[in-house]
Amino acid sequence: MNNHLKRRHFLRGAGALIALPALAVSSPLSAEEPAFESELFEAGTLVYSDDFDGELNRERWGTKGTEVEDGQLVVSQQFKNAEEAMEKLNRDHHLGLEPVTHLNKIPERFVCHLRYQFKKPGLTPGRPSFQIGHHMISLGIAAEGGHRVRLPNGTIFIEEDSAMALNEWIDLIIEYKKGTLVISVNGDSATYEDEGVTIINEKDQHGPRFTFKGGEGCRILFDSVRLWDCTE
Repeated sequence: MNNHLKRRHFLRGAGALIALPALAVSSPLSAEEPAFESELFEAGTLVYSDDFDGELNRERWGTKGTEVEDGQLVVSQQFKNAEEAMEKLNRDHHLGLEPVTHLNKIPERFVCHLRYQFKKPGLTPGRPSFQIGHHMISLGIAAEGGHRVRLPNGTIFIEEDSAMALNEWIDLIIEYKKGTLVISVNGDSATYEDEGVTIINEKDQHGPRFTFKGGEGCRILFDSVRLWDCTE
C-alpha cells in the first residue's frame, strides 16, 4: 500500500443522496437547478442534468445499444452471440457481446450524482465495472459485499458497508479534483487523497469520461444523472 495515501471514512445523512428535485424534461440543463452540495468545492456549475424522460442526449451518451425506455437509460449488449456479431461487423474483435457505454465530457474538477444499477444473474471476473476516467479509477461490486475502489497506482480498497449489489439501485456521488477523490455509495462515503489520484488518461482521445461495462447477460440501467463543473 502507498504510505502517502490518506483515507478517511464518514457517513453522510441519507437526505444528501436524495435531495435532487425531479426534472420535467430530459435536457442538458433544467430551469430549476438542483441544490449544489460538496465536500471539496464551494460552488459548481450544473452542466448536465437528466432524468431520461425525453430523447437520448447522444453528445453525452454516444454508444450503440444505448436507448431511453420508460424513463430510464438502458444499455444492452448489441448481439446475441459471437457468430451474429462477426457476421454483422465483419471482424472478430470488439464484438459488442457485453453492454458498454460512456458518459462523455467529464470536467477535470467535478461533482456527479448518479442513480444506476447492473441487472445481471451474478458477478463475473472483472464485471460489472465502472471506470472513473478511462482505465484510471475503477469502482466495482465486491464479491464479499459492498464495493471495491482501485486507484491508478494499483491500490485497492474494499468498502464493505455500502450495500452496493447487483439488481439494486445504487445512489452514487463522486467528487473529484486531481489528488483527491470522494466516493459516496448509498450514503457510505470515503475520501482518497494521493498525488497519483487522477482521471486523466493521456492516451484517451475522448476523455475525461466514465466507462461502464456489464459483462455478458447484463443490462445497465440509469435513472438520473447530475454533473457539476467545479473548475472555476
